[in-house]
Amino acid sequence: MKQQQPPKERLTKLFGERKCWTIAELCEKLNYAAISIKRFLKQIGYYSSFTHNSKWYTLDWIPHFNKDGLWFYEGIGFSRYGSLTKTMLHFIEHSQQGLSAKQLAEKLSSPVYAVLNHMHKSGMIDRLKTQPGLIYLAIDQDKKKQQIRRLQSLIAEPAKPNVLTAQAAVYVLAEFIKQPEASFTELSRAVAKKQVIATPEMIARLFEEHDLKKTLS
Repeated sequence: MKQQQPPKERLTKLFGERKCWTIAELCEKLNYAAISIKRFLKQIGYYSSFTHNSKWYTLDWIPHFNKDGLWFYEGIGFSRYGSLTKTMLHFIEHSQQGLSAKQLAEKLSSPVYAVLNHMHKSGMIDRLKTQPGLIYLAIDQDKKKQQIRRLQSLIAEPAKPNVLTAQAAVYVLAEFIKQPEASFTELSRAVAKKQVIATPEMIARLFEEHDLKKTLS
């Protein structure tokens, strides 16, 4: 009679066949109670999903986390930082100017409003009402002050056009043909005489897009 593999080996083999399983599925496959399955998973090393009420599991060597520490597989999200709450807390605390609910929802591909409200009421995070909407901040006073200063400076900065119109680009390139040695600043001044708005930065972007070499000053 063929000896059956130890349960941890059988468990690992299942994750070789499929990257994510629920506890209920693993119980059925291995014929063990949930408490035993969770013990095996802990011994091997695992992540539980931050989406789908944490019901999906994967082994710790399977995820290929992106720069944000997230991994998505067939619509299931896993985080290097753990649960949805822990992940959101990490993102908020490490943000330079705080984050909006929309920014967090887009990053996590998951609803966040209810969790954010709970975190705020529980004193885990703070928030600030701004013209664009609520911004969620770290609870640490020093970190929060830095985030607010950065946020205020961004809101105070006027929007600056950095893309030339097609007509302005024609004037700039025509001037460049006449003065190939002219700098971006000189080209900007030249077209300004023709009532064409083209800052050195806007011209720099134009040259970068067309792979033309030129200096800013």
